[in-house]
Amino acid sequence: MRREPLWIDARSDPLGDNAAMISSSHLRCGYLVLLAMFSSAVQACDSDAVALFGCDAASSRKFIELCAPSPLDARSGHLLYRFGSLDKDGVEKAVELEYPAERKGSLKRFYAATYTHNGVYTQSVRFVSGNYGYTVFTRARGRQTIDTGGEVRDRNSVKTSIISCSERPRFYIYELKGLVACDPETPVGTACVK
Repeated sequence: MRREPLWIDARSDPLGDNAAMISSSHLRCGYLVLLAMFSSAVQACDSDAVALFGCDAASSRKFIELCAPSPLDARSGHLLYRFGSLDKDGVEKAVELEYPAERKGSLKRFYAATYTHNGVYTQSVRFVSGNYGYTVFTRARGRQTIDTGGEVRDRNSVKTSIISCSERPRFYIYELKGLVACDPETPVGTACVK
């Protein structure tokens, strides 16, 4: 679906205010900032960034996040994957993996996709570091969430470990549309954020 600027007709504005013309990108940016401020999930991203994906692990005191500045753009934007441990109060204790080390140009190091395969709708962001592939994902059949979390795959042995989220995470994958490469390694072949 193509995003068009949202214009409110000043004649229908009860305040009659010319400030009623607001673009959808400004609304989206404000929405992300509000979500970041009021979310109860882990907030380990830097103060100038929001979590596009964020969850606590279901069976351990771990967190998974994809962090990006708001607003996110191709020129100055970056994407950062963070995985780490939480203390007993659910506060970030230690970052065990942060990727990539260099933020500049990091959007080019990730792949993102939305697709349906065998009746399961998937949203995913993936990157490769050394011999390992890392993916954050949500999978749903209709309105029922099947699984959400992070996957680590050894690219040599194809052994996979999955860390499931304790609850359905926030995932603003559409913020990456047109900024991150399509993923050529999905079950349906190359898939993009649509």
